[in-house]
Amino acid sequence: MVRRFFAFVLVFICALSSAHADVLFEGYSKVLAGDAQIGYIVSRYEFDNKKKQFLSTYFLKTGKGASEITESVKAVADSELAPISYEYTSLAGKEIKTIDARFKNGTMTANVKQGGKIQKIEKKIPKGTFLSTFLVYLMLKSKEGLKSETKYEYSAIAEEDAAIYKGEALVGKEETFNGFKVFKILNTFKDTKFLSYVNEQGQVLGTNALAQGIETKLVGSPEEATKDQPYSANILKTLFGNIPAGLGNVVAESEKSKRDQLKAPPASKEVGVPQGQGIIIKAQPDKTEGKGN
Repeated sequence: MVRRFFAFVLVFICALSSAHADVLFEGYSKVLAGDAQIGYIVSRYEFDNKKKQFLSTYFLKTGKGASEITESVKAVADSELAPISYEYTSLAGKEIKTIDARFKNGTMTANVKQGGKIQKIEKKIPKGTFLSTFLVYLMLKSKEGLKSETKYEYSAIAEEDAAIYKGEALVGKEETFNGFKVFKILNTFKDTKFLSYVNEQGQVLGTNALAQGIETKLVGSPEEATKDQPYSANILKTLFGNIPAGLGNVVAESEKSKRDQLKAPPASKEVGVPQGQGIIIKAQPDKTEGKGN
């Protein structure tokens, strides 16, 4: 369920090359329980200009040893955010669950594998229903856009169980979160309430699952998110096609700008001032200047 607290904005590509896709967001987040880090999240948003599809990839890891949990989602939606497909995988201890869902002509067909059993789900999808991970993009594309003092009621598919639920998102006033301007959004979905801090580009800078005490925080580098945490480069390469650099977000951009400023040499006669510029020559005083004073 930690995925639900962060990833309601994520859309994922299913076995597609990103050669024609523009990266809209890419970042690493810490997962926190109180002051202790218990895991991390890696996510990437893309838009495939050739196919006119929203894409994203998501990976979550929490816990260690026998308590380790991983979740991943791959999904794709069309330019209007109508679902096309998604794949969900979770591993908790030795328990594996996978969902492979496809959407066609208003119908979802999904194969669910869990505990050695296979269940096939087929159900009609009401018009306007979307994958819950698309919520913020849907809000951005709405007539009102993402703005304060706004309520969004919706019907979405929970990727972890291929079921449809009603939801509500309340956008509060713009405020500051970790030094960045954001909208605080109170989302209610599957009878669970959580806060998300989202900037005007739809980037999630943090979340707070109110009842569970689980938070996420977007950080500026992979190292900060994965330090002292179980980590597999091979899993990320398989899921994302490469190891995400995590630089496509405002937090990483801000930290890079600060580092560049610290590295920049101070302006001097030798460095930092183009020839013939920045030199001020004081005009000679008029011969009568100062007379009579």
